[in-house]
Amino acid sequence: MKYSLVFSSEAEKEIIESIHWYNNQKKNLGFDFFDQLNLKLDLIIKNPLNYSTRFTNIRATKITKYPYLIYFKINDHQSSIAILAVLHTSRDPKEISKRK
Repeated sequence: MKYSLVFSSEAEKEIIESIHWYNNQKKNLGFDFFDQLNLKLDLIIKNPLNYSTRFTNIRATKITKYPYLIYFKINDHQSSIAILAVLHTSRDPKEISKRK
């Protein structure tokens, strides 16, 4: 099944903030973060069931080279994957279960 990605507004904001933060740390580091994020999103689209369930119906996977987790839900009826959050591993993930 071919899935499409749907980003929550919170996830979009978290991605943009992370890119800006990394670019402020070192030139172009935020763009590397974004590249690694996209590589992982491509893998999620290809096989979303490959990733562990963290909360009821919410799966997560780590972004390579960065301490961030992508939290997502699979919607088979709409052939979509909802990206709920992209959070630093130091943040409390419990808030994710409240997102839709």
